[in-house]
Amino acid sequence: MKLLIAVVQNEDADAIVEALLERQFRATRLASTGGFLRRGNTTLLIGVEDSDVDTVLELIRAHARTRARQDAPAGALTSAAATVFVIPLEDYQRL
Repeated sequence: MKLLIAVVQNEDADAIVEALLERQFRATRLASTGGFLRRGNTTLLIGVEDSDVDTVLELIRAHARTRARQDAPAGALTSAAATVFVIPLEDYQRL
């Protein structure tokens, strides 16, 4: 089992969560802030079987967009579409 921690842009979060739910994946959604611009993000916690990791990553890739930020201190800056951490998970229980 794996825990995927996906940090996505707020603008993409609804589409990503909807795509996950359509494929029967559950996610816990947390508001987060970080990065160079200190802008709001959404962090998704997704527990999946090892065999589903690639499917979830593809869903995130399909619904996350890279955007140019014009309000950056140094001019235009490109924000990553998503940052995903894949962590081994010893146990996962839904109670």
